[in-house]
Amino acid sequence: MSIFCYKNINTSQHLGWELTNARNEQNLTIEEVAVKTRLPLKYLQALENSRFFELPPSHSHRRAYLKQLCELYNLNFKTALYKFRCEGGFKNLSSVHPYKISTDRMQPFIILFRNLSLVGFILFFIIYLSVQIYGIVTPPKLLVFSPMEGAISNQAEITIQGQTDRESNLRVNGQEIKVDEQGKFNDIILLSTGVNTITLSTTKKHGKTTTVVRHVVVTAKPAKVSINQDLGNVSR
Repeated sequence: MSIFCYKNINTSQHLGWELTNARNEQNLTIEEVAVKTRLPLKYLQALENSRFFELPPSHSHRRAYLKQLCELYNLNFKTALYKFRCEGGFKNLSSVHPYKISTDRMQPFIILFRNLSLVGFILFFIIYLSVQIYGIVTPPKLLVFSPMEGAISNQAEITIQGQTDRESNLRVNGQEIKVDEQGKFNDIILLSTGVNTITLSTTKKHGKTTTVVRHVVVTAKPAKVSINQDLGNVSR
C-alpha cells in the first residue's frame, strides 16, 4: 500500500530535530546514547542531522536503529517511522543486503580456498595410492640376525632370530614361525651333523616373497673318555 507524505513540514518538526531534542531532554550526550544503544556513533549523528544516505543501505537496519532510539527516548515509533519515510529515509537503498556485498567481496578467496582444498585432496589421494601400490609390489623385508652365513657349531640346535613385516607369513624350512607385533621372530630349530641349509621365506598376503638362505656346519662331538680308562693308561 502506498504511503502519501506531506512535503510542507516545518524544519523544527524534522525527525532529526525531534531525536536531538528528545536526547537533550533526557540530559544525554550522543556518546552516551551510543554506549546505551550500542549503535555506531556515526549512524546516530547521521540520524540527528538527517543525513540518511550515510546509514547502512538496508531497510531493516535503518528501521531497527530508529526503533531502538524511539524506545530509549519514549517516542512514538509509528510517527517517527512516518517522518523518516517522508524525509527520504528509505531512499537509495541497495537492492543487495550488506552481508551479501561482504560475501561477494569474499568470493575470490572462497574460490581460492576451495581450489586449494581440492588440490590438497587430490595430492593426498595420489600419495596414499602410491604408498598402497608400493606396499603391494614391493617384496617384504627379511632381516636374519642369527645364524650368520657359514656359522660353525657343535650343538644340535640353533636359534633363529630376525625381523620381517608383521603381516607377513614366515616359514623356516617349510615350517611356520610366529612373528610378533613388531615383525620380530625368535625360534629354535634342530640341526644334524654336517652342513645344514636353513631356508627362511616370508610372504605378503598379496603373494610377494623374500627368501634368505643360511648354511650352518655342525661338527661331530669328541668321544667321551672314561676316567678309569685314562688312569689305566697312566699306570702302564
